[in-house]
Amino acid sequence: MDIALSKIGQHVGDWEHFTLRICNFTGELCSIYFSQHSGGQWVDAYTLEYIKGNKAIIYSTKNGHASFPHAGTYLQGSSKLGIGIRNDADRSEFSVDSSIQYEVVAAEYLGDGVVTEPGWLQFMREWGPKIVYNSRTELDKIINVLPAMLRYSVKSIFSKIPVELSGEEGPTGPKEKNNWVGDERW
Repeated sequence: MDIALSKIGQHVGDWEHFTLRICNFTGELCSIYFSQHSGGQWVDAYTLEYIKGNKAIIYSTKNGHASFPHAGTYLQGSSKLGIGIRNDADRSEFSVDSSIQYEVVAAEYLGDGVVTEPGWLQFMREWGPKIVYNSRTELDKIINVLPAMLRYSVKSIFSKIPVELSGEEGPTGPKEKNNWVGDERW
């Protein structure tokens, strides 16, 4: 059952990204890390879709910003229970060619002064306003359409739904993420 939850789950933004892992010996793409909310996944290059020869397709979700390797519906929440926030990704007429316009904002390993970090990179607080949703009203809509004998069980299941349902604060800056120092977490 799909129930629209209006603006619940929308938020100012996040520092989602994708990371290319390139072979030092051949210069070939080995894999791509797809950042997805509070997690992500490494995907081998041979399983990806490509356009214009060698440009990997990275799908962003319709109402979000997570990145995925293929078109489809991805669930953020409890995959075991099949409950959570849907992330729908599909092809569209909108695209960004990241090989044409990009900016290197940090590369400490190259040495001091090789790359000048922009000032915004030093902002170590939350970005954007705090947003609070009346999620109880939205969840009550779902509970009220269920038979009485299921309502208690569903209320307990709702406690496992991602915290984005109650509100959002802007993300912390990229340097505060675990993946800033070292490899991706997953």
